[in-house]
Amino acid sequence: MKGGVLHIVRRRADALATAMIEEQSRRGRVGVVLVQDGIFADMPASAEVYVNDEDVRARGVETVHRRVGYDEIARFVVDASTVMVW
Repeated sequence: MKGGVLHIVRRRADALATAMIEEQSRRGRVGVVLVQDGIFADMPASAEVYVNDEDVRARGVETVHRRVGYDEIARFVVDASTVMVW
């Protein structure tokens, strides 16, 4: 993900994070990386959503989102104009 805002979501339910992601995704490019229990969070369809592969495998669940490793997450952080962690 080049440019734009990157949100890293660690919790399943964070109403403020979800609202901010939804609002920002209407105005521009927004990427979301779901990690830890955040892999269970519902995210707006307008955001680019990725999920940490290690967390998906550790919890034995399936996901419709693209799986990424820590190396790719680190690249997202470097390439983003703003990073927010929830």
